[in-house]
Amino acid sequence: MTGTLHIVGLGPGGAEHRTPAAARAVAEAEVVVGYGAYVDMVEDLLGAAQRVVRGVMGEEERRADEALVLAAEGARVALVSSGDAGVHGMAARTLARAAELDAGERPEVVVVPGVSAAQAAAAVAGAPLTDDFAVVSLSDIHMSWDRIEHRLRALAASGIAIALYNPRSSRRTEGFDRAVAILREARGDDGPVVLAHDVTRPGEAVRRTTLGALDPERVTMRTVVLVAGDTARDAGPWLVAVRGAAAVRA
Repeated sequence: MTGTLHIVGLGPGGAEHRTPAAARAVAEAEVVVGYGAYVDMVEDLLGAAQRVVRGVMGEEERRADEALVLAAEGARVALVSSGDAGVHGMAARTLARAAELDAGERPEVVVVPGVSAAQAAAAVAGAPLTDDFAVVSLSDIHMSWDRIEHRLRALAASGIAIALYNPRSSRRTEGFDRAVAILREARGDDGPVVLAHDVTRPGEAVRRTTLGALDPERVTMRTVVLVAGDTARDAGPWLVAVRGAAAVRA
C-alpha cells in the first residue's frame, strides 16, 4: 500500500509565519525530507521517532525522487520547502516526477501552501505588491541567462513590481549586475528598491534604496530584492502600490 507525501511550504522562516497545516504535516510525518537549512526551520516539530533525511543544495530532483519512493513504500512523508513550495520551490519538480509513476504505484500527494518570501518582504516594506507584480529567479542553474534576461527586459518595460529571488552569491555576481542595468535602462535611477534580508529570521534587515544607489555588496542569496512598480509611492514610512494610480515615474 502506498503512503502519503505532503510537499510543505514552511513560509519565510519564522515559526509564527508557518501555517497550522504545514506544522501538522511535518509533525505527523514518519519521514521528513529536505534541504538541511529547511529542516532546521522545523526542528521544533521533530520527534525522536521520526526519520530525517537532510540534503544539500543542488540535489532537488534526488530529494523529490527519494520522498516519492518512501511514500510509495507506505510512509507518511513531508518534503519541506521554504516559502511557498509552488513558488520556486519543490512542488513542480516533485509533481512532475509523481506524474511519471504508474497510477497504482503513485502515493497520495498533497501540496501545502506557505507564505512566500516575496509576500514576507513586501509586508515589512509596506504594501508594494498590491498592484500587479512578478517573481523572477536570477539563478541560472536550470535556465539559461539569455532566457532570464529576455523575461527581465519584458518585465522592466511593463512597469509592474518585480521580486528578485536568488539574486547574488559570492561567486555569481555578474547576473545581478546585469539585471540592475536592465532595470535602470527601462526605469531610470530613481526607481524605489527594497532589500529584504532574512525576513522573519533573527538576522532580519530591511533597507530602502533606489536602482541608481543600490549597493550590490548588500545583496546575497538570502535577500529578496523588491523593485517597485510604476504605481508605487511613499506613504509615511511605508512603500505602497495603489492599483489604478497614474504612473509616478517616467
